[in-house]
Amino acid sequence: MDWITCTQSFICVVDHGSLAQAATKLHTSSSALSKRLSWLERQLGVQLLKRTTRSLSMTDAGDLFYHRAKTWVDDWQQLVSETTSTFGEVSGVLRIGAPLVTGNRFLVNFIAEFLEIYPKIKVELTTLTPGQLPDLNLDVVISRELEYFNSASYIAAKLFDFQPGFFAAPAYLERHPPITAPEQLTQHNILLYGNSHQPQERVFEDGTRLQLSGNFVSPNPEALVSAAVIGMGIILGGAGTVQKEIDQGLLVPVLPALKQPRLSAYAYYPKLEYNHTKTKLFIDFIKQKVKGLYV
Repeated sequence: MDWITCTQSFICVVDHGSLAQAATKLHTSSSALSKRLSWLERQLGVQLLKRTTRSLSMTDAGDLFYHRAKTWVDDWQQLVSETTSTFGEVSGVLRIGAPLVTGNRFLVNFIAEFLEIYPKIKVELTTLTPGQLPDLNLDVVISRELEYFNSASYIAAKLFDFQPGFFAAPAYLERHPPITAPEQLTQHNILLYGNSHQPQERVFEDGTRLQLSGNFVSPNPEALVSAAVIGMGIILGGAGTVQKEIDQGLLVPVLPALKQPRLSAYAYYPKLEYNHTKTKLFIDFIKQKVKGLYV
């Protein structure tokens, strides 16, 4: 018996809600798990679980131990993984956080290629709200530049710059007179990000200010891109967001010289005592992939 094995077993039992399911997950027997739990309770001098033939629940002590132990075990596994990665083949779980549009339209294809290069790494991709601050439970957050992130706890690595512009389906443009001046966009159906049909003011690099409005708004970037592709209106976004649609001829630039001020995308990762081997490999990989693609 040892602390780590018994603690991991306790966490697995709680997560699965029964000894039998946890035993299957851990490739052992229910009786072996029961012995580990009993050993853990003896060492702690408290009861962690209330067990009957039909149910299993945590005591107050068990609840406290579970939450603290889960964090500790995660940190321990990460430390082992990082140490192994430093002196051997890279492995372990890489936890990535990103807003929906970044995860779905930017990261997924790159993650697939990254995993082909490092087959022993596993990726967990978590969707964040735009502007959400980094979470210590994540190894790295890919986001637009965050103004208020905790620089004492996190490292910020710049990935690339981008400038949002306008894009539309050829079919939409064929149904309307040619757009030759920025002010004409105010007369078009603009597909806007958000939850309100109130006009949205946008400022552009050359100082132009436009009040944009339309009949379709959504906080889901995928819905906006799909709406643009079928010709519902004009979308405002980064070229990287709709690169696949541009390559396929489904969307084309509208007034390509009219762009919003330059923005930056960053990778944020926590300052920890151990190496960030997987994280740094991933960041370096992304930098290499986007080099020259985004401006």
